[in-house]
Amino acid sequence: MAAITRLAGLRHLRAEPNQYILHYRAGKLARQGAGIAYWFVPMSASIAMLPVEDAEATCVLNERTSDMQSINAQVVIRYRIAEPLAASRRVNFSISTQTGAWVEQPLEKLTEFWHQRVQGPARNALSTMTLAEAVKSGAQAVYAAIRGALEHDPELADMGLAVVEVHVVRVSPSSEMEKALQTPARESLQQKADEAIFRRRADAVEKERAIKENELATQIELERRNEQLITQQGNNRRREVTQNAEADKLATEAAIERNNLQAKASADNVRLRAEADADAARAMGNATADAEAARAAAWKDLPSKVLLGLAAIEFARKIEQIKHLNVSPNLLGDLLTEFVEGKAEK
Repeated sequence: MAAITRLAGLRHLRAEPNQYILHYRAGKLARQGAGIAYWFVPMSASIAMLPVEDAEATCVLNERTSDMQSINAQVVIRYRIAEPLAASRRVNFSISTQTGAWVEQPLEKLTEFWHQRVQGPARNALSTMTLAEAVKSGAQAVYAAIRGALEHDPELADMGLAVVEVHVVRVSPSSEMEKALQTPARESLQQKADEAIFRRRADAVEKERAIKENELATQIELERRNEQLITQQGNNRRREVTQNAEADKLATEAAIERNNLQAKASADNVRLRAEADADAARAMGNATADAEAARAAAWKDLPSKVLLGLAAIEFARKIEQIKHLNVSPNLLGDLLTEFVEGKAEK
């Protein structure tokens, strides 16, 4: 939209650098250029404004594949007006001298033009492909067909247009068919996800089993070592008991040996003492016997009366106190007989 200022019966037009102005006066081109500004008389002026910057036209194509399936293709054409005079002759770019706005919608007409130019090549490309092929590689095929057709299209030169870029946004089937096509892939992915879950669970179970086996092996090893410990403790106790028994045995044997030695020593002492006592008693007995023998020899030749007197003296010496004295008739008779006989001898 060009900026137009009114001043009395005159108008002032100011265009942007990307706006190309064609000013006609009395049916002839009087002024042209991009980004110009000037005064004009509106009653005799006819002005066209063409954008010279890059523009885009979006085309949505509904086609069918070789297997009679609906397919949608979205194509974006970026273009520019290379020849403003040629374009102004084919499309109405006139603006109002009052407001500076387009009288019609020229860009929409250009969009329709591009739609017509790309529909044929896209249809030809998609009609030879199945739905699966179109979904997989249809975008490249449509791009190549459109690009090749536009490069050799003489209508573009007559329209004063130049193609900057062709971009195929997407080639897709209907929503129902797209879901149907996505189902195998979705199921495959779901199956892979389930397999991954099952594999993860299996790995978890395997790891848990390994952990349990490790714990069991650890317990078995602990029990084995405990058994070795118990066995070793039993051996140690047995060895200790054996050593204690041997020590007690040695102590007992030593005690027995000591007692034997003591008993032997005591026996030897007793024997020696007994022998000494026996020798002493023997010597005493011999001395006593000798004394008795000497006494007997001394008394041998003594008279009986003397012997009787000596016996009485010895008897009195041995007995300190006599409480009872029993004299038998025989002893008294014998004494009296000896006494009478002694008297008679005198």
